[in-house]
Amino acid sequence: MNKELVDYIEKNIFPKYERFYSHGMIHINNVINNVLMLADYYGLNKDICYAMAAFHDIGLNVDRENHEIESAKIVADDKKLQEIFSKEEITIIKEAVEDHRGSRKSPPRSIYGKVLSDSDRDFDIELLAKRQLATSIKNYPELNTFDEHFERCYSYIMKRINDSGHFNLWTDNPILIERREKFEIDYLDKEYARSVYKKEFDRISQDGTYEQILNYYLDY
Repeated sequence: MNKELVDYIEKNIFPKYERFYSHGMIHINNVINNVLMLADYYGLNKDICYAMAAFHDIGLNVDRENHEIESAKIVADDKKLQEIFSKEEITIIKEAVEDHRGSRKSPPRSIYGKVLSDSDRDFDIELLAKRQLATSIKNYPELNTFDEHFERCYSYIMKRINDSGHFNLWTDNPILIERREKFEIDYLDKEYARSVYKKEFDRISQDGTYEQILNYYLDY
C-alpha cells in the first residue's frame, strides 16, 4: 500500500479515535482487516479500501445519528487524501463511507461500499456486547439495570435480520458467511447472548470502565 497514505492515517487519523470506546481502534482495526481481506478476494484497490475503513466512523462525535454523512464530509475535505487520490477515487471513498451503515436497507452504490458495510459487521458476540453496552450506557442514561440495557441492545440487533432470516450481507465472501452462521447460532440463542452481555456488563461495572464511558469517552 501507499506508505505516505499509511503514515498519514496512522499519525493524523487514528489518534482521533483515542477517546472513542465502542468505535475505537479495536473496531477500526477489525474493519481494516476485513476490508483488506475482501480487497484481495474481489481484486480491489487496497489504498482506497484502507482509507475508507480508517475514515468511516470519524464523524461520530459530530453527529451520531448521521455520522456516515459527517465522516464522508471529512473525507471530501481532507487535503492529504486529495494529494494522494484522484477526484474519482475520493468520490468512491466518500460514497462508500456514506453507505456503510448496517441498518441500511438499500445496497451501497459500489462494490467498495458493499465491502465497507460488510466489513463493519460485528459477527463476534463478545465484541458486539462490548460495543453495544457502551453505546447503550452512553446514550440511554434513563436505563438503570443490566436487563434494561440488554433488552434494548438485543431488540436493536434483531431488527437487522432480513426477509431470508439472516443478518444481511451485501457480498458473498465465504469467510464472512461462515462467521455470520456461527454468530447467528450464538446470538439467536437469547439466553446464551444474555450470559455474554451480563459477563461484559459485570466486568465494566467492576473495573471502572462504566464511569469512563460516561465521563471520558466521546463516541456514542
